Amino acid sequence: MRESDLLDAAAFAGGVPYDYFRELRARPGLPRAVDAEGRVHWYLVRHADVVRAARDPETFRSAPSTMTSVRQDSTGLPLISFLDAPEHTRLRKRAFKGFTPARLAALEKPVAAVVDRILAEVTAADGFDLAEDVALRLPLEVLTELIGVPAGDREQVIEWTRHTVNLGDPGYHHSTPEKAVAAFGGLMAYFEDLVRQRRKAPGDDLFSVLLGVDREDGAGGGGGAGLEPEEIALFATTLMGAGGETTYCSLTGGVLALLENPAQLAALCADPSLVPSAVEEIVRWVTPATHFARQVARDTEIGGRRVRAGERVVLWYTSANRDEAVFDRPDRFDVARRPNPHVSFGGGGPHVCIGRGLAALELRLFLTAAAGLLPRLELTGPPVRTATNFMNSYRSVPARFVRQPRR
Repeated sequence: MRESDLLDAAAFAGGVPYDYFRELRARPGLPRAVDAEGRVHWYLVRHADVVRAARDPETFRSAPSTMTSVRQDSTGLPLISFLDAPEHTRLRKRAFKGFTPARLAALEKPVAAVVDRILAEVTAADGFDLAEDVALRLPLEVLTELIGVPAGDREQVIEWTRHTVNLGDPGYHHSTPEKAVAAFGGLMAYFEDLVRQRRKAPGDDLFSVLLGVDREDGAGGGGGAGLEPEEIALFATTLMGAGGETTYCSLTGGVLALLENPAQLAALCADPSLVPSAVEEIVRWVTPATHFARQVARDTEIGGRRVRAGERVVLWYTSANRDEAVFDRPDRFDVARRPNPHVSFGGGGPHVCIGRGLAALELRLFLTAAAGLLPRLELTGPPVRTATNFMNSYRSVPARFVRQPRR
């Protein structure tokens, strides 16, 4: 396999090429690739190099885009992940107030209720799709709760969002290019209208926080402290898609890992105190977003290679999370793994995932409620991977619960 092949979704058709990444980590220097447009990319495949780039935003810039795959081109809109300081700092500072420990703690009961409702439905069904009916549905329902979408509008918002995930996969009928464009427009228009409503009647939800009229700032007193309506609508639209997709990948891949490692599942069932470390191990093992790119702003040296301004580096999180220099037996799924310095949420720095606490909450509550049921879960067909090199994703995992545990 040539290095440039990693920029092609076909290289991931059979799963993440872990053996090839292991080979790249063993080579001196940095692998070099050139994409279809002739742009030079240097692959960062070691944990230390990924962390270094993530934590040096002055050298490794996010603008104009962090994408390399089918989503590589910027929409022209100021997505928070495509911005650098000071714009990124201003947006993130305000947005972070919607994800404080206190706000996440307040979501425990609503998230647990969503988990219980979903599990009750699928355990009673003759069959279901683990990816669609559980792993995607859970975060989308939770996000509508966080944002404060009125109950009567939630199904429509969730349906729009379904059309914005698994982009570029011709086999995923929900997100054809036409449906994705229409859904994105629908979400933007809906959230802009919701912003106007919240300005008139603030609540205790994410939109009120972003507007600067939450309880912390004083209702109605945010003035210019909040974000502009268009920024809020775009942030919410991005959050629904990206936030949903991260948990969608982690939960699907995590359940499959537990089924493939019955001793680890038995350990988790026997000792609920392992749930927090199991969550971190699932996120490391799956690594939902396989990579992001950065634009090199000034000549620098990284990984023993001189990299010039104007070139790009690709932070391969999926390789860094299997780095033998950092993780003991990295290709072993271990629900008790500690320490676990994975880089699945970005490796630190200003672009670390703002929703990482919410994703961990969703996975923790799901495992707490579902661990005892998983020995009864069986697949009724082969899992179908999403055609992408960006998300480590399955678009379909047919399954059912049987009355007796699997032997």
